[in-house]
Amino acid sequence: MRRSSIFAVAALLALTAPAFADELSDAKDAIEAASLSTETDMTLWCAGAYSLALQFETDEAIKKTDDEMATALFNKAVPLMTADKVADADQAKLAQDFVVVVKSELVDKLADPQHTQEECAAAAKA
Repeated sequence: MRRSSIFAVAALLALTAPAFADELSDAKDAIEAASLSTETDMTLWCAGAYSLALQFETDEAIKKTDDEMATALFNKAVPLMTADKVADADQAKLAQDFVVVVKSELVDKLADPQHTQEECAAAAKA
């Protein structure tokens, strides 16, 4: 299974479980402990945002675009995480942690979104 497929499955699993306060706290702690570069952090956040949008979108053309953006960003995130010394075995879980955080910001409105749609679109196309 390709890594991007693993990330997509991880993102879907994060969406099927309710985001409890301790799950969100654990996700934030794991992200902080990973000591990611700014680029890696934004790439994973944006990949999570597109994955989340994909799950709620009903327009097939937009879903296709969201899927392409999420895949591009997850594929970009793999070498960035490796450069940030995130173990291969931890990368899918870290991607899932970002989806939990993104959901808390975009769906649950527990905090302001860390990035804009424009930033994410630019990151996916870079």
